[in-house]
Amino acid sequence: MRLVKAGVGALAVAATLGATQAVAQTKNLTMVTALQRTNVLARSAIEVFIPEMNKRGKGLIKVNYVGGQEVVPPRKAAAALKRNQFNILSAPTAYYIGTVPEGFALLAANQGPKVLRKNGAWEKLQGIYSKKAGGHLLAWGENMTSYYMYLTKMPPMDANGLPNLKGFKMRATGTYRPLFRALGATTIGIKSSEIFTAVQRGTIDGFGWTDVSAVALGFHKLVKYRVQPNFYQTNQVITVNEGVWKSLNKKQRDVMTDVGIWYETASVKFVEKERQREEAVIAKSMMKDINLSKEASAKYLSLAHGEIWKQLKKKSKNADMLRKLMYVDGKANRQVDTGRKLDEKR
Repeated sequence: MRLVKAGVGALAVAATLGATQAVAQTKNLTMVTALQRTNVLARSAIEVFIPEMNKRGKGLIKVNYVGGQEVVPPRKAAAALKRNQFNILSAPTAYYIGTVPEGFALLAANQGPKVLRKNGAWEKLQGIYSKKAGGHLLAWGENMTSYYMYLTKMPPMDANGLPNLKGFKMRATGTYRPLFRALGATTIGIKSSEIFTAVQRGTIDGFGWTDVSAVALGFHKLVKYRVQPNFYQTNQVITVNEGVWKSLNKKQRDVMTDVGIWYETASVKFVEKERQREEAVIAKSMMKDINLSKEASAKYLSLAHGEIWKQLKKKSKNADMLRKLMYVDGKANRQVDTGRKLDEKR
């Protein structure tokens, strides 16, 4: 009987030790979103990426969301990640385009992440982000989200049928600045959280924004016009501090990589559902569309993409290589090409 009791006791101790070791092996990581947590793109990271990561990574990885712009100003987020102030960042690379100008290539690409992972472009970008930003490029989230120009007043049209923004003050980041300046606008740097107030006060006449979150942030209550067509695709990425990434074991890195790839599709589906909900609200709001003609639309998109590639060429020796891998001349935006339906083959 004593032997039996001793055996049971030994098993209990072993089980306790095993559980303790499993907990000890779990890597706890902190994550920040550079966008406001009410933004649909930030919600995607919070509601889609983190739960899936914690589900698949149980016993290996646990991601804890610690906040958004209240934790660190968006333009300082990439530097904070590099210092390992937190471990994971979800952010538009527009916020650190000065450090990694190659983020422009994601913006102006008309190929999706599945193509980039197959043709070697993703591996090239990972090397660039590691060297310049001290971060491991994990996923290109929300990658079919596009952009619009939002205006508080009707612009005159030039000889080509394009909006003439001379005299307009436009809030812009690196994402929109090249296009707005090419159209004649004066650009102003304002945090995304301050756009609503800036419009109310007349500090700005317009801004660039994604095709989702306009309702979530209340822009439809203030903005009178939205210029069609949509342009670009978001360069929102998830990066992991390089030192932290290297400290993970193979199982931990593998599960994070797998979830990152899964997220590149799951995030698109999440955002598209939200976009459709918002479009129904916008249709009943004060915001009206300015629809450019077919010829003007083609010139508008050509100008938008051309200015981005031009900027990248000035700032990076990798421009030609990335354009060759990520952009097909004469091919429409992915959103137009697929009718906003995710092409699973991409």
